[in-house]
Amino acid sequence: MLTKVKPKAGSRWRKESFIRGFALLIAVLALAAAWMPKAADAHAVLEKATPTQDARMDTSPAYVELLFNERLDNSAENKLLVLDSASRSVTGAKAERTQEGKGLKLTLPKLKEDHYTVTYDVISADGHPVSGAYVFTVGNPPPLPDSSALDPHAQVGHAGHDHGGGSGLTVRDFILYAARIVYYAGLLGLAGLLLWSLQRAASPAVRDAREAAIGFAGKFELCATLAYVVLSLNNLALGDPISEWGRILTGTTVGKLYAAQLLLALAAPLLRGMNVYARAFWVAVALFAEAWSGHAAAFDPISYSVGLDFVHLAAASVWGGGLVLLLLVWRKERTEAGRFALLFSKWALISFLLLWITGVLSVLDFLPSLRYLFYTTWGSWLLAKAGLSVLVVATAFLIRLRLRKGHLPASGLLRADVGLLAAIVLVVGILTYQNPLPANEPLHYHEMGNDMHVTLEISPNAPGDNEIGLKVWLPEKTGLPKKTVLRLQPLDRKDVGFIEVPLETYEDTNDIDDFPGFVKQLYKAGGPYLPFAGKWMAQIRVTDSADNELVRETTFRIY
Repeated sequence: MLTKVKPKAGSRWRKESFIRGFALLIAVLALAAAWMPKAADAHAVLEKATPTQDARMDTSPAYVELLFNERLDNSAENKLLVLDSASRSVTGAKAERTQEGKGLKLTLPKLKEDHYTVTYDVISADGHPVSGAYVFTVGNPPPLPDSSALDPHAQVGHAGHDHGGGSGLTVRDFILYAARIVYYAGLLGLAGLLLWSLQRAASPAVRDAREAAIGFAGKFELCATLAYVVLSLNNLALGDPISEWGRILTGTTVGKLYAAQLLLALAAPLLRGMNVYARAFWVAVALFAEAWSGHAAAFDPISYSVGLDFVHLAAASVWGGGLVLLLLVWRKERTEAGRFALLFSKWALISFLLLWITGVLSVLDFLPSLRYLFYTTWGSWLLAKAGLSVLVVATAFLIRLRLRKGHLPASGLLRADVGLLAAIVLVVGILTYQNPLPANEPLHYHEMGNDMHVTLEISPNAPGDNEIGLKVWLPEKTGLPKKTVLRLQPLDRKDVGFIEVPLETYEDTNDIDDFPGFVKQLYKAGGPYLPFAGKWMAQIRVTDSADNELVRETTFRIY
């Protein structure tokens, strides 16, 4: 028979004591957690920045320094960068730790007038990443070149006028392109022949062909320039009285350059009787006027951009004028053409190297990225020009190969070379009327929903200073937003954090965008919160009265 054994009194007492002790420990821990300072659970927060966000400084700061509320991790991953308006880092120096590990300091070189983006990506002592970005400005930087800066109508004060610029090619456009092509061919041909006249040891056959060609080219250039300038002025002053021509010629940079080209054209038929110094002077002034009147004049530093275009035009003249001269001599005296071809091939190689070098440097100066070649008609024509240039190199190689073997240049190869020259001149004549930069359009983003409507407007939506307007509608039962944040981030630069735009609420009785059952809050901001070109994301974060966070995002590109 089994007997039920009663537990000992001491054992039960120990078990109850353990339970009471464990409960007391839990209570003590909970109380300690309740009294523990909340900051201990927080991540690092940026407390102070030098220069401050949105600072506009007269002179360049010596450094950028960020101070956080707690110590940063001793990780080499902590990054602090300063970017200019071309999104390039202004220094290769590394940031140093300051303020007992709570700060980062980056020494800066002397900065020019520009908008600068400070971006940071750090790790706090508790191992959490913290990132962000803001903008400060040095001096009063001018707006970055955009498509409007390259529009001759805007340059003479006719921006926004209807100049017949539709989507298709009109008869007027065709005539204007044709005049430009003929003028450009005449300028390069005459300038090239004049540069080849500087050759002292030219044979009588080369000299006679050259001088005869200069006489014809001078008259051709006069007629071509007259037609080009008259048609260009008519295009710029379309719909205005003839007196507007005088204002353009005397009161605008574009018009003064047209006037200079007319004066040079009047002197062109006289060049055959002038000495080499007068000829060299005419070439220098004519090519400089053409370089100054092109796209290069809209970019800084202007001496660099116009200088590149001048060298580009001079190299094209040497190649084009020499090729025409070679063909003329070849038609009259084949043996002498072979001798001249040896000299020409050397200078043609030098010219082509200069053309490629200056062309590439100019494109890099005009465009923030080579991807822009695929955004515009200008880029398409430039790629076509590059393709023709490759064919010219292949043709020149075959001609030089025959010359090195002691043979005369083949007539087919010479004709092909001249044909390619004509094709390049045609492309360039069209290219110079195209805009290398796409046009920026003001951003208007609107999205509706059951929980929120938003409208974001940015104008002019271009790199630099912009006016920003934001409208938020929430249901009436929710009430006005408790908090609204607008953040902008460049998607092409993954190393740049969000730039938070400081929004200001305002009222506008003229704003009639209302929706039944919703209440509206208006916000505005102004400043350089889009500091450089590229693809951007705008993120709108709205916290309602119940602490629900609503997020909307849109992407857009600025040029």
